[in-house]
Amino acid sequence: MMKTLLLKFLWVIVVLLALLVGYIPVAYLMYGVAEGYLELKSQAALGSKVWWFFLYTHMILGGLAIVIGWIQFNRYLQNRHTGLHRTLGKIYFVAALICAVAGFYLSLFSTGGWIPALGFSIVSVLYFYTTLQGYTAIRNKRLAEHRNFMTYSYALCLSAVNLRLAIPLSYLFTDDYIFSYSIIAWAAWIPNLAIAYSINRGRSGLVDVASVNSL
Repeated sequence: MMKTLLLKFLWVIVVLLALLVGYIPVAYLMYGVAEGYLELKSQAALGSKVWWFFLYTHMILGGLAIVIGWIQFNRYLQNRHTGLHRTLGKIYFVAALICAVAGFYLSLFSTGGWIPALGFSIVSVLYFYTTLQGYTAIRNKRLAEHRNFMTYSYALCLSAVNLRLAIPLSYLFTDDYIFSYSIIAWAAWIPNLAIAYSINRGRSGLVDVASVNSL
């Protein structure tokens, strides 16, 4: 009982953080990108229209994926409103794939050199792969596989939340932004994958045949 309540409480926290981070692209569109973020970027990036295009694409579609992704795990929506679940799923699918591609491009210009660049490029590839595999699985009515891959996908999507939390918290330990950013580029998503793996391991392997037939 206590474990169930704790998990529900933690999920509420995750949803609230996802909604807050999902608002960031709106703030950027209204007030512009934070100067603190831009001042560490190279002139090659700042002077490139392609870079700016991918930056806003990544932020807007990433924010959209974060905001609607958690809704997809609601059992009531899955079982009683399958049409809405499918529609939101398609929106998430497109947003996530494009966001991942944009993220990979932006990783090439990461602040701090090749260590954060490698971390961000890997998470972009994994985000793309798990999302695509999740969609492919549901198209072939492999429901358990779909749930597992989409759990990985949204866990990677939530790395944006970890990133936003970790950057200001890192100043409690060091003033070396490049050093902390290099760690955060990996720490923002590796724990999420571990949690998703644990969730998937704990799931029953049984598939609701009725749910599959309704797809």
